[in-house]
Amino acid sequence: MNVLCEVGDVLDASADVLISTANPWLNMSGGVNGAIRERCPEIQEELLAYLRTVGKPAVAAGTVVQTSAGSLPFAHIIHAVAIDPIYDSSTKVVGDTLIAAFDLAHSLSARTVSLPALATGYGPLSIADFGRAFADCVVGRYAFDAVTIVVRTSENAATIQSMLTSAR
Repeated sequence: MNVLCEVGDVLDASADVLISTANPWLNMSGGVNGAIRERCPEIQEELLAYLRTVGKPAVAAGTVVQTSAGSLPFAHIIHAVAIDPIYDSSTKVVGDTLIAAFDLAHSLSARTVSLPALATGYGPLSIADFGRAFADCVVGRYAFDAVTIVVRTSENAATIQSMLTSAR
């Protein structure tokens, strides 16, 4: 699996599947999901319909929910809840969430995946923590053609790249 770490906007990264950040209420109010809502507001209704289907006002950390991608350049979006209701997280929660998201992407026959660094914006994890969770839980486990982690700064990209290099 070829893992790339790029600086930019994850919504502009072309891939079969986007793994997006999400909060337990599946409310697209900020972060990557907030940016998705600005471009494709209809996706919010898909998430609310999911909550109605499961009969809950929120989901647990580690939950992943698939929606359409609206007009974005993906076949599917997987909304990954890597934080709890008080916006806490850990490398274990992020690792478990990554495994659930990548398992779902695999079941969708995705060959390429893009994602941001989960639980590092509104969540408490450092970029290094995310890189460690990704290296431990994803690298060597899946056979996607390409996985692109998109971050906002070259320093964040270098940090994740160092975590990936040390995992090899």
